[in-house]
Amino acid sequence: MDTDTIRKSYHSEAYVASGSAMMSFAPINRIHQHICAFHVYASDPKRHVRAHHFCTHRSADFHQCIIYDSGEPDARLIGIEYIVTEKIFESLPEDEKKYWHSHKYESGLLQLQVKSAVPVKATDVAEQPAMLELQQTYGKTIHTWAYDEHPDLPLGPPNLMMAYTRDGQGPPPDVLEARDEETGMSTEDKRKLRAVYLPAYEKSQAADQWERTGKGISFEAIEKDIV
Repeated sequence: MDTDTIRKSYHSEAYVASGSAMMSFAPINRIHQHICAFHVYASDPKRHVRAHHFCTHRSADFHQCIIYDSGEPDARLIGIEYIVTEKIFESLPEDEKKYWHSHKYESGLLQLQVKSAVPVKATDVAEQPAMLELQQTYGKTIHTWAYDEHPDLPLGPPNLMMAYTRDGQGPPPDVLEARDEETGMSTEDKRKLRAVYLPAYEKSQAADQWERTGKGISFEAIEKDIV
């Protein structure tokens, strides 16, 4: 077989299937949770994107998630998020905390993404441990693909992302309605349900620093001499 034919087989279903049979995907196989959220650009809070988190736990205090723009097989891989408990967050160096956001308000917007056959009532029960956990956590989120501006390729520097912290910031009602229609869930119903079982909680004032400073963070490439 010539090399050009062999190379083309890389994209074939047979090659993909053989790879799945021969290789281990242990880190990916540990993923056990799929949650949909909305992320806000730290450098421009008027911009937001839908973010599908596929998460696992390194410990009870530390979660890690890979983020796609959807839950479809051909979804774009757009970023990562590290999630820590308040205990870990408060132990971080002060200069590090500016990169982290709270999940107190966001926990009312999250949707646990389940298979279509799972009834909403079952989801209402299944989500409670996750929401109780996430409400009092903090996230550091980096998006490497600004797909709202560059849908075809991940161009430009990475972006620090934040979360909504109060009513009136977003996302727009039509965006929530579109997600609700796609998932068969009601964001408003979920918020009302969670208001019943989520405890009163005051987030750390060291998170969401952009609220106090009025300044966002952007990453810019700096060239340095290496020889």
